[in-house]
Amino acid sequence: MNTIVALGPNPAWQKTLFFKEFHYGKVNRAEEMQTFPGGKGINFCRAAACHGRMRGVLIQFTGGENGDRIRRELEREGMPVRSIMTGGPTRCCTTCLDRARQVMTEVIEPSFAATPVEVQEMLAAFEEELCRGAAGAALCGTLPTGTEPDLYPRAARLVRDAGIPLLLDSFRNTRDVFESGAEVWYKVNREELREMTGEADVESGLRQVFRFPAVKYAAITDGPDNAYASDGRTLAVYHLPPLKEVVNPIGCGDTANAVWMSEILSGNGSFEAFRSALAAASANCLTAFPGSFSPAEADRIAAGISVELTTL
Repeated sequence: MNTIVALGPNPAWQKTLFFKEFHYGKVNRAEEMQTFPGGKGINFCRAAACHGRMRGVLIQFTGGENGDRIRRELEREGMPVRSIMTGGPTRCCTTCLDRARQVMTEVIEPSFAATPVEVQEMLAAFEEELCRGAAGAALCGTLPTGTEPDLYPRAARLVRDAGIPLLLDSFRNTRDVFESGAEVWYKVNREELREMTGEADVESGLRQVFRFPAVKYAAITDGPDNAYASDGRTLAVYHLPPLKEVVNPIGCGDTANAVWMSEILSGNGSFEAFRSALAAASANCLTAFPGSFSPAEADRIAAGISVELTTL
């Protein structure tokens, strides 16, 4: 099975609390709690395994007790992973889910900077995995606060040298990645696109992204609302069917990333691939475990997604 190497430098020990109702400023007692490894890179590789077209290999930083927990649990999951040990502890993220209103509140602990030595060790591990014949690579999410911002551009140049496509899921310090020489497939959500480009509407934001010749595909999600994909010439607008009950929306964007890249690398067109990605992301909402979904449920949802094609 072909491999996607995912660089996920900012994982978290994820704690999810389920409430019948959640009230701000009040004492809230959870009905249920689940804990597991989380973060964009982890969710990406978990979703790739669930989809079954590509094998995800994760490169991540981990430190402290949370890092120990993450490594133990990922070993139990059977996820291929290389963990770079850090002096700073890995963060914990807590999700509070209001079952009555189906809304989510996310509390994120601060992360700690990786040292230059730790960054170099991560890049060396990333290069080693690329050289094993990877079909693609992904840069997943933010860096730990204070980490050298050139980590992603340096990683992108390694992907360029490997001659494979790079999926970028980040909206900060993107210019150097876009100018690295790697072929970029760009995927963020609508709010992140607005923050990166300063454009209020998706079409204008996408035109800004495609000013960089290295960007081959771009896709934008917006929760349950319309999603968008483009190759710089054609714009596809996706209308998603409503979901009856959302269990946990965490990991939807990561699931979409993994399935989108897996489908394209498997030979499917980018627009149909993104329909599959959106269906898998919606199916992810129906489970409590981020990056996990029923392929049969995703197929059912995909049949209800309509697509309009226009010129960008």
